[in-house]
Amino acid sequence: MIKLSWNSLKISIAGAKLSHLVQKDKIWDHGSMTEQAKNIFYQVEKARHKKDAEIVKKYLTLNGFEKLKAEIDGFENERSFLKNSVLTEIFIIHVTPGKKQRPDSFKALIKGKRKTANDLIPLETGNYGIENFSEEWFFIRQGEWWLLDGIK
Repeated sequence: MIKLSWNSLKISIAGAKLSHLVQKDKIWDHGSMTEQAKNIFYQVEKARHKKDAEIVKKYLTLNGFEKLKAEIDGFENERSFLKNSVLTEIFIIHVTPGKKQRPDSFKALIKGKRKTANDLIPLETGNYGIENFSEEWFFIRQGEWWLLDGIK
């Protein structure tokens, strides 16, 4: 339960920062940030499913692309469990306005559900073949756009 309230606090702080930042620069619009994160999520899922990082290159920083490509290449057969991932929630949990050489960035908490490889074996939750997942996605501003830089 503690973790949830810590996330709630981070979401509130990020939201408060966003409401100030968006007044100076529309790139910080919460709705369009989450919408872009959602679109990139589904593009990345498609790339993972097709085992082809090239199809999402335009949505990623060079660093993000290299990481995704390594992930896809490294999980040649194991990655099939990622089919049918569905996004259930996106929260902006951290925003960092750029300084000098460092660009604007934000971190999103991505939550969803996906089918597992073997839906005949019950998971710890007792559900068959569907698992919840949660990841932190890091985005960096490039021009008037947000690009995915990494996933944790």
